[in-house]
Amino acid sequence: MACDVATRTALAASALLWLLLASSRSVECAKRRQARASRQVETRTGPTDEQVWDSGLIEKEMSYVTLMERGREYYEDTASRRFNNFVLGYVTPWNRAGYVHAVTFRHKLDAVAPVWFQIKQQEGQKAPDILGAHEVNQTWISELKQGGKGPLVVPRFIVEAEPLQHVEMLQNPQALLDAIRTTVLEHGFDGLVLETWAAWKSFNGLSNEQFRAAALSLLGALGQMLHGLGNKKLYLAVPPIYPAGEKTPWIETKDLDEMSKFVDGFSVMTYDFSTSQGRAGPNAPIDWVNMNLQLATGKLPMATAAAITPLTENALRKVLLGVNFYGWDFAPERQGLSAVTANDLMGLLQRHQPVLSWSTDFEEHSFQYKDREGYQHTVWYPTPRALEMRLQETRLCRLR
Repeated sequence: MACDVATRTALAASALLWLLLASSRSVECAKRRQARASRQVETRTGPTDEQVWDSGLIEKEMSYVTLMERGREYYEDTASRRFNNFVLGYVTPWNRAGYVHAVTFRHKLDAVAPVWFQIKQQEGQKAPDILGAHEVNQTWISELKQGGKGPLVVPRFIVEAEPLQHVEMLQNPQALLDAIRTTVLEHGFDGLVLETWAAWKSFNGLSNEQFRAAALSLLGALGQMLHGLGNKKLYLAVPPIYPAGEKTPWIETKDLDEMSKFVDGFSVMTYDFSTSQGRAGPNAPIDWVNMNLQLATGKLPMATAAAITPLTENALRKVLLGVNFYGWDFAPERQGLSAVTANDLMGLLQRHQPVLSWSTDFEEHSFQYKDREGYQHTVWYPTPRALEMRLQETRLCRLR
């Protein structure tokens, strides 16, 4: 009996000791979690005398702390250029930081396209409307061009219309040309970027020979008009030759060759690979980017390239590879999708302190986190290493 009591007493003491130790461990774990959650990483901003190669930002294995601490710095010599080919940059009204960066790095840019204008055709209206003039900022343009050595200002004009309205515009091209001419001259632009080819392709307009001929005629007349206004420039935003998830091109090399006679550059949209297919994944897988480059140059040893004629030298030198400076936040469980700017990225890194993962297949960084409701998110973002990989591809293919 005494032995049984002693045994029970020993067991109880052991259980109490275990509970005390477990409680102590829980308190310590909670303290560590709280310390981790409250850790504030100091983000360095502005110029530095170190180049990106010395910052740790080009590494495959990179911590969120390095990206937060060093990701907003830039080399102090903003006039130097490592990439000496033509560079066209876009700025958008929904990410105002782009306006500041365009001025800071104006010597690295040959042209800037603020996303300002929409072309719309009202039913029964003879001439289209060009909306967006309220976004024009002449003060910013003056800062961009200070000293007379700044980049060209070539705003993006996107045609937003139903298929029938596209047809009406092509039936009365002079009205559209007059409206564009008035807008360009009124604001003193150096030209424009026109985005309409993907829309024409989406409703199979370009499959119709008459539509196609009218579309190419419009673009030719627009290029001729702009060149006659003091050699103003026409750039065309076009889909990739090999689109994501598609078996046939959305734009053919013969089209690019034809348009190269009157277009100054083709801004190829080699980004949004996964979002265009409605699934989580990389923004611009390196193999897909490389495939588009090699299809353009005729260097791709594959069956699908057999029917694709390489671009002429005149067209090839006008191809501009699209590189995204934003990422995407995917939340498949809640069907969520949102764009991620640099400011958004810093907030996510601070709140969730994730582990960054480098994909050797896609050549992009990503990370995961859970939101307050417990939903899993995956973020793909173009880190400096991802950007460098794509610039290297353009050098190898002699593209801009």
